[in-house]
Parts: sequence; C-alpha cells; structure tokens
Amino acid sequence: MTYYVSKVFWLLAAPTSALVLISGSATLWAVLGNSKCAVWLAAAAACGLVIGAFTPIGLALAVPLEFRFAPSDSQAPPDGIILLSGSGLSGIAAVAALSQDYPKARLIFSGLRATNPASFKIFAQLGGDPARIIYIEPRPRTTSEDALYAAALLKPKPSERWMLVTSALHMPRAVGCFRVAGFQVEPYPVEFTTAQSHPFAGFTPGSAALAHLDTTAKEWIGLIAYRLIGKTNALFPGP
Repeated sequence: MTYYVSKVFWLLAAPTSALVLISGSATLWAVLGNSKCAVWLAAAAACGLVIGAFTPIGLALAVPLEFRFAPSDSQAPPDGIILLSGSGLSGIAAVAALSQDYPKARLIFSGLRATNPASFKIFAQLGGDPARIIYIEPRPRTTSEDALYAAALLKPKPSERWMLVTSALHMPRAVGCFRVAGFQVEPYPVEFTTAQSHPFAGFTPGSAALAHLDTTAKEWIGLIAYRLIGKTNALFPGP
C-alpha cells in the first residue's frame, strides 16, 4: 500500500507538477474570484518554474547527495557486489569491471530493471560473466525492499564486505535502507550528474533543468519520508 501511495503522492509533489497545478489553480481562482491573493500565488508559482528551468538549482541540490559517500578505498577483496536497478548502464559497467577485478566476489542484481534480460546481455558484452550472478531478485519495487530481500537471503556477517552499486544521487537513501536491514555496505556510487569541482558545468536550461530538479527533489523528499516511517535510521545517512 505504501508503494502505491508514494506513487500517487509524487505525481502531485514533484516540483514541476506542483508548481504547474498551483499556477493553474491560482490563475483560475484569480479570474473567477477576482482575488489579489490568487494573483500573487499564481505569480509565485510561475517564478518557481522560471527559477527551476533557468537556474542550476537542481544541480546545486544534487551535489550534497552525490558526494555524501566516496567510493571505498579498501584494497581487500569484497565478499559480494550488489547492483541496484536505479544505477542504469553505468552500474552494469561498474559491476562488470569490479567482477573482473574480484573474481571470487558474489554478484547480486536487485530490482526489476537490474534483472531485465537486456541487463544481463549488456553485462556479458562488457566482460562480465552472468553465470557468477548468485542472486537475481526482481521483486523489489522500492529501495527498502531491495535491502530487506537482500538481507533476508544473504544473511550478511559483520566480518563480510559487501559493495553497493547504485547512482550517486540515490546512494544516501540506499545506504540508510541497508543499514536498517542490518546490512553494512560499502558504497560504490556511479552515474554522477555533477562534478565536485565544477558542479554547474553540465547545466542545460529548460525542460532538462526541470527534469533534473524533479529527480533531485525526489531523493530529498524520499530521505525525509523514509526517515519518518522508519525505513532509514538517519535523516541524511552519511559515512
């Protein structure tokens, strides 16, 4: 039930959707009700859309998320490597490379997109061996379910090293979920959208900026929501 509620909530809470709804509703209210408050509300919502589309606010919000965790610098070989579906092609490429560096590491693919047959094909093309994937779990629909299913099956020991591969933007929430599930993972962030030294270098105004703002806002709102319902043990999980 939580999953479906979150989907409906996000349709309305995404910054672009919320600002458009507020602007449209306030404009209608201003026309029909001749309200000065409605005019100001519509103007404020329109300004919000302009700021989102023509300033790098989305990138600015992404920086603390993407650089919250640095890739593990430990030289000890990991016991396993976990790939979450939100990491995209970068995640598959990272696991393919890591699997060659650590030939004894167990490989786990979790989430519907990560367990798509196309993902295995790409993994093999990049030098990975699909036969080494010991755990393929398509059931998780949320990051919390990723963590709970993986912990229940793998029963990780405190002495074991498990690398977690997902997008840098999503890493804080993912680490928080795995910690609550009793799973201490070592982050391996991929698919960065910003550069720490030049965070605004890739800024593109317009619809791309609004899309990035929505994606980043989703992670911040997700962190707050997950903390409130106990799916993470910290508002902003850190190293």
